[in-house]
Amino acid sequence: MPQLDAATYLTQYRWTLITLFLLFSLLVTSILPTIKTNWLIRRSVMGGWATLGSSKAPGLNKEVVTIWKDLD
Repeated sequence: MPQLDAATYLTQYRWTLITLFLLFSLLVTSILPTIKTNWLIRRSVMGGWATLGSSKAPGLNKEVVTIWKDLD
């Protein structure tokens, strides 16, 4: 069985580590900052109650909010 061949362990292990390192780098450099930026915008627009585990919102305001009013 090729899965149990000792000669292929090192190459499979290297490629697994390289792939996981690249995925982790992508996550840290692009995906997490985007999520944080969107969360900060949402928190500022919603009035500060948009935090995890918060129950301070009795009712949601469903009107359209313009974020970039100064650009007009």
